[in-house]
Amino acid sequence: MNITHTSPEQMRRRRIIKKGFQLCIMVCGHSGTGKSTFINTLCDGEVYPPNEPIRSTTEMTVGTHHINIDEEDGTVISLTVVDTPGFGDAIDNNDCRGKILKYIEEQYDDILAEENRVKRKPKFKDNRVHVLLYFIAPTGHGLKELDIDLMLSLSTRVNVIPVLAKADTLTAEEISLNKYAIMESISHFKIPIYYFPCDEDEDEDILRECTNLRKYVPFAIVGSNDFHRDETGNPVRARQYPWGLVKVNDPAHSDFSLLRSVLFGSHLEELRDLTQDIMYENYRTEKLSEERDEEFTEEEFEEPEFKSSGNNTNCNTNEESLHHSMPGVSQPKPLESKRLQDIEQSIQIEIEKKRKELLRQEAELKELTEKLAISKYDKRYNLEYEPIATE
Repeated sequence: MNITHTSPEQMRRRRIIKKGFQLCIMVCGHSGTGKSTFINTLCDGEVYPPNEPIRSTTEMTVGTHHINIDEEDGTVISLTVVDTPGFGDAIDNNDCRGKILKYIEEQYDDILAEENRVKRKPKFKDNRVHVLLYFIAPTGHGLKELDIDLMLSLSTRVNVIPVLAKADTLTAEEISLNKYAIMESISHFKIPIYYFPCDEDEDEDILRECTNLRKYVPFAIVGSNDFHRDETGNPVRARQYPWGLVKVNDPAHSDFSLLRSVLFGSHLEELRDLTQDIMYENYRTEKLSEERDEEFTEEEFEEPEFKSSGNNTNCNTNEESLHHSMPGVSQPKPLESKRLQDIEQSIQIEIEKKRKELLRQEAELKELTEKLAISKYDKRYNLEYEPIATE
């Protein structure tokens, strides 16, 4: 009987595969750039039925779809796709950025609220957006003003990966020109996209992989809802043209398979880690700092001074009665007053130290100036002198 020994690493891998991964992708871009078709292609299903009429709306909305994807190695990916129909269709699109940013930050707020609970929910679902795929129309003119504005705003909250949409409408040379124009705009406006970062001390294979992936940004994508038979007779997702097939998963025709491998394989954990360790932590720090500053401002509230002639007892009585008659104003607590006095005292001590240090430096500068003047005088007239004694 053969006994197979399973290493702890293999056991952990099996548990991870059995449990599955959670990934949240947001797709954003102007209408008609193939976002819905891309989602169907990515999920290998019909999240949006092909025969469904084109969704036309003058107001941007946010919709979510939850799909379980089974990979070939048995890994289950619980995928959440966040769509933004209506983006860029209105006459005034200034509100588009606000709605997308609000949705992303609301997911961070949910996590922050859950962390502060005494008893957390065991089945709480993390809906933070791990990556935003921004679809760019193949115009050949780089990024539009709306593209730049949105990518700059969202890149501090989510990992942004630019995508060149409808690459099947371009020749190989036109794809290269479009990619160059887009990257020129990104570089000029210093948009911090997800550009496959890696440390110098990383493994050589990882460094080589990241360097190679950067050459494909933005990823030129082709999507299709239809299946056609290829040269071998096997059904494949492709677009049929009079001159032949454009295969979605063929690296010679599209970067789709490479992007799918990045999202569901090689960089899935890195995108999740960056969201947790960088994006969320920065937002959490900003949020808590704002709340602390608001509380500190409320504690620093000072009452107006009321000057009055007469004895101190009457003055204090009048101030107290006037204070209680003012709605929304509370008497400062003794502990808070003591803390403010301590802060003021420490600031005064620090100012006095700085003043003494400044006076000392001024005295040294004056002494040095006098020595320099005497030295110049002696050199001019060749006089001998005794150095000035300093205290």
